[in-house]
Amino acid sequence: MLVSGSQTPSCASLRILKDAARAPDAAALRPHIRHHFQALLSDRGDWNLSIYDLAWVLCCDFFNEEDKRKNLALLLDAQHADGGWGDPSYMPHSALVDTLAATMALVRVGQPLPRHRELEARVEALIIACHDYPHHDTVAFELVAPKLLKWLERNQCTFPLSARSREFIETLDRKGDMKLGKLRQLGPLFDPGSTLSYTAELAALTPGLVDDVGQLPRTMLPNGAIGLSPSATAATILLLTEQGREVPSGLYQYLRDTFEDYQRTGFPNLHPIVTSRRLWNVRPWLVSGNIFDLVRDETILPLLTRIYQETNIDELGRVSWDTNNADLPDLDDTAVAFALYSVLVKAGVRDLKPMTSASLQRFQRKNGTFFCYPYELHPSPSALLHSVMSMDLAAGTFEEAFTSQPVNQEILRSLLEQLDPQDFDFDQLNHDKWHATWTYGVQKWLSLRSILFTYPERVRQMLTEVENRTKQGGWGQQEPTLEETAYVASGLATLLKYEPELLPNETEKVRELIRGSLRFLVQELQRPQVELPALWISKNMYAPRFQVASAVLDAMYGAMTLR
Repeated sequence: MLVSGSQTPSCASLRILKDAARAPDAAALRPHIRHHFQALLSDRGDWNLSIYDLAWVLCCDFFNEEDKRKNLALLLDAQHADGGWGDPSYMPHSALVDTLAATMALVRVGQPLPRHRELEARVEALIIACHDYPHHDTVAFELVAPKLLKWLERNQCTFPLSARSREFIETLDRKGDMKLGKLRQLGPLFDPGSTLSYTAELAALTPGLVDDVGQLPRTMLPNGAIGLSPSATAATILLLTEQGREVPSGLYQYLRDTFEDYQRTGFPNLHPIVTSRRLWNVRPWLVSGNIFDLVRDETILPLLTRIYQETNIDELGRVSWDTNNADLPDLDDTAVAFALYSVLVKAGVRDLKPMTSASLQRFQRKNGTFFCYPYELHPSPSALLHSVMSMDLAAGTFEEAFTSQPVNQEILRSLLEQLDPQDFDFDQLNHDKWHATWTYGVQKWLSLRSILFTYPERVRQMLTEVENRTKQGGWGQQEPTLEETAYVASGLATLLKYEPELLPNETEKVRELIRGSLRFLVQELQRPQVELPALWISKNMYAPRFQVASAVLDAMYGAMTLR
């Protein structure tokens, strides 16, 4: 049995991964890597069910009666015995957003609230857990959660919150309003080029937020989506319908397309994001350097070339999640695309769409720092680290012609200064707003040459911390998981490639950790039930199977080829 987060339409990536666990060496693993990238290019979506998005779609008039009954039953079946929805184990914010959205959907469709007493207690417990959480929130949590709660209270669904919980929600709401105010000052609130999708839900939750509801369809993307988000699209349909406005057919078509891609069972929290899905399958191989073995494979090289050539690069050299949201490019995708470009050029691929370091400069502020998205309140360390990676790989391809240019020297210097680890502890450095655990960050700190040479003492400290956090041969924010172990194991194997100044006994210790991690990965994949918890952050948590599988394959390959 294959389990990943919640119900899902596709397990192709996990089947490939389970088959790969039987490979005794790197040569036997390579066909499975080929199969993985071939399957990726034909797959239409493999993320887990999003309770939050399903709830919003149930609120609008998208479903026919049969599908509505089926998906309402799906929502009700997903409620836990404690009254809540979603998985709170990694980030309680995700479960709170899921629980409030599911409750809203049941209120809107006139469905009695099951386990009402347990639900009240669960909401209180989740709010307190969010209050006490030491790391980042989910994306737009400070906007979505308070507005959902206040909508429920206006509609006679009041939760008996403690004074501490109530104060936290009110503080969070003020923070969200402050962010909305800043966005309004910088440009139109409803604009596909300035905001992410959550503003659409806020419009449906907050009376008077939109002066003219008729402006909402202006944020439609070419495929009919609002922010590539089923929830935002459904919220727009709901608001237009409630106010007697005409609903553009493209909104319904986007939901139909997504529903079909997910085999008419629920919705993911973003779709289709083809560019990001593909690039993030290449990403672990770029970080580890194992990409240079892949490009020597005559089957895999054309697949990687296709991924790059079909990447949507705008006239300024920037990259966004998908061809449909080209107005909202980001540093993370741009950096990974630039890194892949450099590798393909070094592999001798010709006639590629050109990229330069100027693509990264488009995300640089006047003070020299970099941002991932315009107007973001929290930086993304991973986007900065991926940018360092892209500069390192470009230096390896273009050599002195690249490294001797003052502009490239300044870009790398600015990135490294912004990543200065002084005054930050291990968890602060390695937690990112896109991922719920430290393992995603530590892979890059252990793997990137410029990081190792600039901050060698801090990397050594991280290595010690990683050794201390080993559990059962693997790693995890809680218990070890396949995904988290893959990141750490890949980072350790890459670290040894650069021959750091480790004593012989230290080197052997790292080798033992890598060998132990390979045993852990294989044993986990041989279990009847494979667990891939949702560790990635959006408005709620999600599990992108293909990219997790790619990270595991990279780690296995790195361990098997370690000299």
